[in-house]
Amino acid sequence: MYSMECKFLVQKFMRLKQSKNNKMTKKTQKEEPKEEKTITTTTETPQNSQDLTPREEKEIKVIERIIENREIAPQDVFGKITRSQLELIKRTVAKGASDDELRLFIQVCKGANLNPFLRQAHLVPFWDSKDGVERRAVIVGIDGFRSTAESSGAYAGNDDPAYDGETEITYSGGKAKVTVPNKATVTVYKMLEGQKCPFTATARWSEYYPGEKKGFQWHTKPYLMLGKCAESLALRKAFPKLLSGMYSAEEMDKTIQIDDTKKIQNGFKKLMETLQTCTIEQLEDYKLKMEKSDKYAPEQKEEYLTAVENRIQELMSKE
Repeated sequence: MYSMECKFLVQKFMRLKQSKNNKMTKKTQKEEPKEEKTITTTTETPQNSQDLTPREEKEIKVIERIIENREIAPQDVFGKITRSQLELIKRTVAKGASDDELRLFIQVCKGANLNPFLRQAHLVPFWDSKDGVERRAVIVGIDGFRSTAESSGAYAGNDDPAYDGETEITYSGGKAKVTVPNKATVTVYKMLEGQKCPFTATARWSEYYPGEKKGFQWHTKPYLMLGKCAESLALRKAFPKLLSGMYSAEEMDKTIQIDDTKKIQNGFKKLMETLQTCTIEQLEDYKLKMEKSDKYAPEQKEEYLTAVENRIQELMSKE
């Protein structure tokens, strides 16, 4: 009897000990993420900060203070930034921009109280097919539009988008289809001399749908995407001084895509220009790559291969 009771007590003790160990293990597992979170907590840093020197990071802070300074008017901010600081902006958040494009970008950021180094605004290239040149547009998210409008103190909200008509479109080579709205209309309200005034704008699918290549979001959320376009139009109409020159990403989806043919033409032109600086070994290597490539048209490949052969013969005659 005594041995049975001892055995029972030992088993009970072991169960209690095991239960306690399990609880300690679970507690430790729950506490570990807290320690990790405390260690890894960091403050927001400017775009591409990992590629900047300490001096450049210091310069960015100076630029940010100039943009945030309320005593400097938007039209004057460009003149307050030094040439070296302008070049720094071009290398980080406005690559390839001209001075005129950069001036507009900085003025828009200043007027809308947006920090480009924190990715609140973007200067994005697009191909202007009318003039045949590459241009840049200032892109801001729809939340940035709303925030800028609200900062005016006159923004009084807006109605949900109203949709009119539907059309069924196909994509993925006709394998998929979706019903899309023909147009979306949004009304934004602004307080003017104590009166709540409406500003209405309409966006049409045919004008903003970017096509199958860039249309993933437009295929999965067609109403939301067109609604954002209409809201951006209405907000810009209601607050032109604050939002002039600013566009939402959805508005520009169709515009901001440099024509593939043009990109290939530019690439081919640069490729031809490099022939004069290549060695025979490099030319032979490029020749093999071009023969296997399906990027260029047959006439382009023939032109390039002929030019390579001529350049090789020219270099060999000089040896």
